[in-house]
Amino acid sequence: MTVEEHWQRYLNWCRANAPLTAATINIPVGARYVREQETRTGRRWPAELHTWFGLHNGGPDGKPFVQVFPSFRPLPADQVTARWKSLTEIWAKMTAEMGGPSLLDQPAGTVTFTYIDAYIPIAENGSGDLIVVDTRPGENYGAVLVFGGEVTDQMGIHWPSLSAGLAEIATSLENRQPCRGWVPFVENGLLDWDYP
Repeated sequence: MTVEEHWQRYLNWCRANAPLTAATINIPVGARYVREQETRTGRRWPAELHTWFGLHNGGPDGKPFVQVFPSFRPLPADQVTARWKSLTEIWAKMTAEMGGPSLLDQPAGTVTFTYIDAYIPIAENGSGDLIVVDTRPGENYGAVLVFGGEVTDQMGIHWPSLSAGLAEIATSLENRQPCRGWVPFVENGLLDWDYP
């Protein structure tokens, strides 16, 4: 199944069970705008990421806190490039110490222990942690990673693709089962996740 199909599963579930979440997701932006954001990063974004922003434009800042990924708010396209630029600058010294440009030659999905400009942030949790799409070449091009606010928190591949992540999330909701240990629940019409 595709990003579109899994997104529809997620949205259908929210409309039936968490209507405030469904109603609060930002409307999509145009393909031209997404290409402009892609150009700003100087990276080739996977087709799935273009599709992602063709379906919605993330969640609003503040409340209600819209979650697609457990405990993470999807970023609007303009915030993607703003976070990308800021993080690339903040982590530049560490990136240079860890190997600089050679990190970009490592295959997608390889743990870097620093933020590199091949990471395109697509969601944040408010604690400095991000969900990023890895745009380095290789078999895992387009893999979805969790990047922690602290170097020691960085993890490897969370999902092999955006569609795989959405599939797991939609299945979790539909079957009311955990997703990566997070248990979905609804409070006042809003989807939330608990990590017991």
